[in-house]
Order: sequence, then structure tokens, then C-alpha cells
Amino acid sequence: MEQDSPTFWRRAGRNIFLAAVGLLIGPSLLAWAVRAIAAAAQCAPGPGLCRGFALGAAFRDALELAWAVGSNTPLLLSVAMAAAIAAMFMRRPLLGATAMLLLPLAALLLPMGAVYSAVYQGCSIGDTGVDDCLLWGAQMGASVHDAANVSWMIYGFAPFSFAASLVLGIFGWFVARRRPGGPQRTAHVPSHHSFRVPDYRFTDRDHNQ
Repeated sequence: MEQDSPTFWRRAGRNIFLAAVGLLIGPSLLAWAVRAIAAAAQCAPGPGLCRGFALGAAFRDALELAWAVGSNTPLLLSVAMAAAIAAMFMRRPLLGATAMLLLPLAALLLPMGAVYSAVYQGCSIGDTGVDDCLLWGAQMGASVHDAANVSWMIYGFAPFSFAASLVLGIFGWFVARRRPGGPQRTAHVPSHHSFRVPDYRFTDRDHNQ
């Protein structure tokens, strides 16, 4: 059956891994895409519209989606664990350990970087500045101020993420080393095919000739 073949499980693991990565960092990449559009349009961060468009609304929505995933620690670690286990099915233990360690960090650091790349003087980041930031024609609300809490979010799950990545890496390495066909058997050579290696050592009689 197809479900019993290693290729099926590797394909399934790859699909799950890509879906988990897309869920964790996809919204952050959307926020960076909006930031790149603003830079390409030569729109400096500020309260005004960007070439007549309220580009800040798209930036805010992408950030809110990114924080909805990144700020939910149980969801964040569960999706990262699913990506790590999927990498084990792909027989990529190093990839699984790296995903468990770096994906939760990327889900928080990427939107934080996008926020700090778009702030300007008069748009403060912090709990005291809620609804005080107008960016590219849109009120940003808490979408930019959540960046101030990223360090505390990371401190909350970093020890578990590091320990889980270490355990998964060691376990996955042993699993990936196992061959699907089991231990290889050494072929038995029949006795009538055996031969004796000639002895080319010189004897005393050869020296006297």
C-alpha cells in the first residue's frame, strides 16, 4: 500500500512542515511585503497616506494576524512541535531540531522587526502609547505596541523550546539512522568458492639457489 512506503510519509511530512512554517511566519512575511511596497513607493513612515492609499491598514492587519499566532504561546509551541515531528518523517532530524528552536523565535522577531522599521518620531511603542500611532493613513492601535512585549514572550517559552529541540534532535538522529529493511545480512560464500592466498614468502632453499 502507498501508506506503507517511505516516500508517502516523507511527502506527508513535507506538506505538514510547509503548512506549519507558513502558519507561523506567513503573516510576518505579509507585513514585511507591505513594508517593502511602501519603501518601493518611496513612502517614508509617517501619518500621511502612501501615494493616496491607506497602506497602514494593510500593515496593521498583517501585524494583528502575526501577533495572534505569536502571542499565543501554546499554539506557537504546538505548531512548532508539529513542524519538528514532520521533519522527522522526512528523515531530517537536524531540520526538526532547528525548527523547534527557531520557528517560535522567528514568529515573534519578524513582526517586531517590521514594527521597528516603520516607526517614526511621534509614534511611540509601548503600553502607554496605545492608539497614539497613525501610520500611512491608518490608526495602528495595539498592532505596533505588542512589539514592546516580545522579549517577555520569548523568556516565557525559550527554555522549553531549547530543551525540546535538543531531545527531538537526538531522538530523530537515532530514528533516521535505522534502515527500513532492518539489519543487513552478510552473504554466505559457499565453501567450494573459497580459495587460499598463495604464500610468497621466501624459504631458505630459495636463498641458496
